[in-house]
Amino acid sequence: MGEAVWVTGLGAVTPAGWTAAESWATVAAGKSCVREVKRFTTFESSSRIAGMVPGSEATLPEHSLSLEYGLNAAKQAIADSGLESRVDTVIVANHGERRLPSEAGSGRVIGVRDIAAGIAEAARTNDYSSPYGACAGSAQAIGSAAKLIRAGRARTVLAGGCDALVTPFDFFSFSSLYVMSSRDCPPEEASCPFDIRRDGFVLAEGAGFLMLEAESHARARGAEPIAVLEGFGLRQNAYHMFAPPPDGLGPEQAMREALRDAKLNAEDISYLNAHGTSTKDNDSSESMAIRAVFGPHADRLPVSSNKSQIGHTMGACGAIEAVLSIESLRAGVIPPTSNLREPDPACDLDYVPLTARERKLDHVLSNSFGFGGHSASLIFGRAA
Repeated sequence: MGEAVWVTGLGAVTPAGWTAAESWATVAAGKSCVREVKRFTTFESSSRIAGMVPGSEATLPEHSLSLEYGLNAAKQAIADSGLESRVDTVIVANHGERRLPSEAGSGRVIGVRDIAAGIAEAARTNDYSSPYGACAGSAQAIGSAAKLIRAGRARTVLAGGCDALVTPFDFFSFSSLYVMSSRDCPPEEASCPFDIRRDGFVLAEGAGFLMLEAESHARARGAEPIAVLEGFGLRQNAYHMFAPPPDGLGPEQAMREALRDAKLNAEDISYLNAHGTSTKDNDSSESMAIRAVFGPHADRLPVSSNKSQIGHTMGACGAIEAVLSIESLRAGVIPPTSNLREPDPACDLDYVPLTARERKLDHVLSNSFGFGGHSASLIFGRAA
């Protein structure tokens, strides 16, 4: 299995704040960060709302917001770790950015490689990659980093993701697929995972990064772990381009693999941070998968979705939710599923509705699923 993989630094930029600490405080308080879109006219879309990073709601700049958010979160994670030497490698998940021609500038594509290269430069390394796993991409990046460290191919890896798709091209593209919420309600109530009223996800933006280190390397420089990355599971079921498998098989397999990798039993998981997109299909199939994996323990297992506060940050969601899962682990607080007022009978687990819950946590599992059948699960354990 190789040596233990320590998490020594966290960084996040989300609709809930420009730092991991700000984001955690807002999410733990159950405050929704979804707002009406003002960056561009949304009259051609059935949706009018999104989760946007504070201070960037009014205009769409010419520079890459994805890179801006990614650089900020990456630098936070490095600084938080106290690492002064160069990072061995960087793994960044993102979708790039596509800008339509407008009076403010010409249409262009900001490439996936360009964003990853910019973050690698900030980490002082030329060794980087940008794996694609759709909305499971940044969880996949973190899991891949753990595998590199365990195999002895790297001692320090900065891993995560960034996305800023609240732009006309991507907003209208998702709208045309009828996957975003268009419910007639206040914006802050639109993302309601596991609620019978849910009708689609809320598009959001942001970035999240973890500084991962081999235990021996961290110990040698006197670093302390924030958490331990214990398990990683990855599956690709290719059931459908957009819909999850109705039996939840891909997510089920990813969770089982993560538990095997961590050498844990289902009963060892104290909290599950769900993908929980607030779409009809995802939430019911994920609930089914959780029941299949956890059996009787599913009735005692707290589950919640951070997307009820910040929306769906796409390629960044796996890393952002990993950061929030680790914050939950060390604080002993389970963030709530906001807006869960009318539970769906098809979603019959303990989703920690409306209010956070204090509880000693030892092992937390975080799920991330993506279009095309990508499923990734990460397990984090308390630092000894």
